[in-house]
Amino acid sequence: MGEFESFGGFEAGEGMDSASFEKFKERMKAAATQIKALKKGEQKQRKREEKLIKILLKFVKTSKKQDIMVLIARLLERNVPAVFILSIVILGNEEYFEDEEGKQVFLESQKLQSESDGKSLAFFDEEKVLPLKLKIKIDAWMKGIFSQALEHPARLLKTVFDEDRVLILPLLQLSSFILRDFLKKNNQDASYNKLKEFCDFFLNGVMKEVQQKLEETKKLKEDSDEN
Repeated sequence: MGEFESFGGFEAGEGMDSASFEKFKERMKAAATQIKALKKGEQKQRKREEKLIKILLKFVKTSKKQDIMVLIARLLERNVPAVFILSIVILGNEEYFEDEEGKQVFLESQKLQSESDGKSLAFFDEEKVLPLKLKIKIDAWMKGIFSQALEHPARLLKTVFDEDRVLILPLLQLSSFILRDFLKKNNQDASYNKLKEFCDFFLNGVMKEVQQKLEETKKLKEDSDEN
């Protein structure tokens, strides 16, 4: 609170009565506490982001998937949240994410898998009939992506679209490649173009939901401030 110790040098008579001046000091101290908490939160968030980036880089190095490596690097360069990228690449690669932060995303994916009913795959399933086990895994993957998209909604929406408000190609390619590799690993053939079309449809739906949640949160805050 050192920034506000200097208020003690002012006299209450300088334009405001003693009671008002005391209230003013209390408000400033409260503001200082809030700013300090925000800064601490930002530092904590930065550290978590750094951990997640290290996990992604370790995955790239261990898996030796050149195409995935290039796409992850491009998305990180655009400042796409690492936790969102991680939620995409985790499908079929769970064994690579044994670190604390990576495991957290993996456990979230497992929880969603147990809750999954496969309904989110209606669009994809029109083109290809999948075994139920794979449907459940992909459905949980999609729900996990949506869940992590809500962690940094404003930042995500700023980084995943190009100047024409179209989803950036590296994001579509990464999700399509991950899904392609997962299906291939499970002896399922799929057209890349169809997978890309599906990921485009799905991710645009995610971003629309994220935008709505962001607007709802903003409105709730505005209503709260008015009251």
